[in-house]
Amino acid sequence: MVHTQTAGVFVGSPGRRAFTLVELLVVIAIIGILVALLLPAIQAAREAARRAQCLNNLKQIGVAMHSHHDQKRFLPPGFFWPKPAAPPCDSTAHTKGSESTWIAHLLPFMEQNALYDSADWTNGFGMAPNINGPICGTYLSTMLCPSGPHAQQLGLWYNGYARGSYLANNGLGPMVESCSDSSPLPAARVGGAFYVNSTLTFADFLDGTSQTALVSETRLVTDNADQRGVMHYPEGPFYHHNYTPNSRVPDQVRIAACPGGGVNIPESPCVGAYSAWRPRSVLMAARSYHPGGVNLLLGDASSRFVTETIDLALWQALCTPKALVNEVSVGAF
Repeated sequence: MVHTQTAGVFVGSPGRRAFTLVELLVVIAIIGILVALLLPAIQAAREAARRAQCLNNLKQIGVAMHSHHDQKRFLPPGFFWPKPAAPPCDSTAHTKGSESTWIAHLLPFMEQNALYDSADWTNGFGMAPNINGPICGTYLSTMLCPSGPHAQQLGLWYNGYARGSYLANNGLGPMVESCSDSSPLPAARVGGAFYVNSTLTFADFLDGTSQTALVSETRLVTDNADQRGVMHYPEGPFYHHNYTPNSRVPDQVRIAACPGGGVNIPESPCVGAYSAWRPRSVLMAARSYHPGGVNLLLGDASSRFVTETIDLALWQALCTPKALVNEVSVGAF
């Protein structure tokens, strides 16, 4: 190929170009806009995956509940206290598995036989870590919602108790019972599926298993003074249906178990309502890290997402195994 030269430039030779500063800034701006648009979608997809895993955790708990029922012919007690009320209902009565919760009784049906066998069932669960410390202080992945804090962030309540994201339906609170002298329930309390010395069967679910809540969620607070979610002590593993999910009405907990007086945690407000294990007055709403609602396990072992806008009357009807007037006619939720 023959080249000609005009004014010092080779005609026909390829020229070399580079990005100008303006072009580079435009490209960077476009990339920034695309990232800003895609990031919420990526975060939403990740949260959807975490919510699905949370639903699966509840499903596993539901299968364990049914396995317990198949073997023992009743659901695990909300928490156990030896009957009659002897030894007396006082702080020294830590015997015969007293204060063991539904979670402890469910462990063999969640492939946690070794942990269950590590418990000293001649003693109680109210003095961890001195008594039954290994079982009380062990975190379980199945009991933690992936949208919330991890075990390393949570620490141990009272230096001995691990916490979990899933709470059993205790009905309408507050829960005032602390031992078997109030078993099965004070007359004025609307009980759920789990309470002191409860041994309900699915035949007791007069409105049908698909119409009764078993387990829902709580938001775990990283301050280890917070009692909500404590798995192996009766003040922690229950929620109530007095208010719709994610309510801004404060939960009622021990005075010492409401970090900062509850004012610094708007999504998980609390108020100190009592000072010690007896008498107590526990009332905790279902709460979650999922936007717009909570995951719920029903008596038929199905799990589903329930929006926080659910009608309060329907939400309260779901808490009791009794067949309420017009409960079925309310429709699906």
